Amino acid sequence: MMKRATSTSLALAALFAGAVGFAAPASAQATRTWVSGVGDDVNPCSRTAPCKTFAGAISKTAAGGEINCLDPASFGVVTITKSISLICEGGVAGILASGSNAINVNGTGITVLLSGFDFNGIGNGLSGVNFLNGSSLHIRNSTIRGFSGSTSPFGIKFAPSDVAGATLVVDNVTLENNGTTSGVTGGVLVQPGTGVPVTVLITNSRVTDNNRGGVRLDASSSGSSIKAVISDSQITDNQIGLYARSSAGGGTANVTLVNSVISGNSSSGVLAEDALATVTVSNSLITQNGNGVRVITGGALVSQGGNVVVSNTNNGSFTSTIAKQ
Repeated sequence: MMKRATSTSLALAALFAGAVGFAAPASAQATRTWVSGVGDDVNPCSRTAPCKTFAGAISKTAAGGEINCLDPASFGVVTITKSISLICEGGVAGILASGSNAINVNGTGITVLLSGFDFNGIGNGLSGVNFLNGSSLHIRNSTIRGFSGSTSPFGIKFAPSDVAGATLVVDNVTLENNGTTSGVTGGVLVQPGTGVPVTVLITNSRVTDNNRGGVRLDASSSGSSIKAVISDSQITDNQIGLYARSSAGGGTANVTLVNSVISGNSSSGVLAEDALATVTVSNSLITQNGNGVRVITGGALVSQGGNVVVSNTNNGSFTSTIAKQ
């Protein structure tokens, strides 16, 4: 016959259950979290109890999740190692990056979306967005400025190393006053590693007043490849506007420039270097540059029609012309 449980045994059972509860793992990460200028990183990053920084929120957000901004504020530099979206369309997300990168992206196969940002390197930041590894990076509706630190600073540095390849999309982004007066530096650098293929779309964007390069597409690593489209954009008042390059033993760079303005670049508007670098241009204005269009060491510049190359110190000429289909 079963004995009746004593009050002592019931109390012990309740105590054991409580201990199990305390030993249980923390609750699962949220798929959506929030940050606010008046938040606190000890909070759960919910809408009613937001975090203060991206670094605080990202630790509480599940892979593939989203961080939103409740108000305009500066939310601190962050390193991203998992798929995530940082969306601050309701209030601009500021990141001040003195002596550092504003955002590092480094994770195998990850996808990252950044929207509604004001990145400010305040004159000595390294790069606005530094992409080391991942599957894709999409930056939209943002401004990247003032990254002029001493170690080859760029507004966007996209240099993936995974041979699986990666994609960069830059949509409605302004890059200005980035880079230093010497070295490889400027607005945008795309430089895949050995054997790495990348695709790039820059659209509806402005790359202006950057030291040295505006957009540099560099396939000099062996076996690398760049397929890029730049459309409906302005690349102005840099030293070299659009620079597609390879080198002996390097990879291929194939760039399409369409419906864009290349103007006021002191050295060259559009430059192609090496026989494996080709820029195809259509319906674009290239004006008031040092050299309008220029090739070195066998580069190819192809006109597909509708271009105006005028009022440059040296207009230059396309290496070939093809008809639109």
